[in-house]
Amino acid sequence: MPESFGNSKHVLEPGVVCDRCNNYLAREVEKPILDSLYFKERRFFSRVPNKRRRIPPLDGLHLQSGLPVQAHADMDEGISIDVGVNPNAKEARFIKDYLGKTHGTLIFPIATTPGERALARFVGKVGLELLASQLIKAGMSHEELVDKPEFEALRKFIRLGNEPLHWSVSRRKLYSQDKIFSDSDESFEILHECDLLLRPIDEANGLYICYVSLVLFGEEFVLNMGNPDLDGFEAWRAGKKN
Repeated sequence: MPESFGNSKHVLEPGVVCDRCNNYLAREVEKPILDSLYFKERRFFSRVPNKRRRIPPLDGLHLQSGLPVQAHADMDEGISIDVGVNPNAKEARFIKDYLGKTHGTLIFPIATTPGERALARFVGKVGLELLASQLIKAGMSHEELVDKPEFEALRKFIRLGNEPLHWSVSRRKLYSQDKIFSDSDESFEILHECDLLLRPIDEANGLYICYVSLVLFGEEFVLNMGNPDLDGFEAWRAGKKN
């Protein structure tokens, strides 16, 4: 889980993912998700900084002057937000227009979910690394995962992103982004959580489908780690509701 999603504890030990692969995944799989307006917006309102302790700003527009602006979340001031001029704007024009009016309007775009392909590669990556972590905790070697043909299609999809053309990701809201949880005397927010779900296909022969459930800022993303299809999961979840 990237540190920019508030993670500092769930980290694989050195050597589980080689440096070359780790750099590639950070650049080609994690970065498109972290740089998407959808997750920049969620990191902004939850005030989640990156490794450099910087919270991504939100770009908007000052309606009256037509100039771009940026909103900045302040870690030290809690929920306070500083609205300043975008570095590319002509500041003098903004100040003149702003001071000459009794009110103004700031417009910020509504973020849409990242493309499903980019999202599926990211969720799949989290799933494989979570599975590797679980194997290590169970006293097994993560290298056993490398040789599993059941995950070969997902591994190729994460690395290359070209085949198959579509890998389904289920989405649903579990709780609000700013929900406060309590545990004894402690109150906290949950920025991320993830788990694996095994559903039997043929229990007698030890055949199961493995799903990864990743929750980011209260929204759950589920992916089938064996193939791009989610029909079995949706049927199981519908039956569980009944």
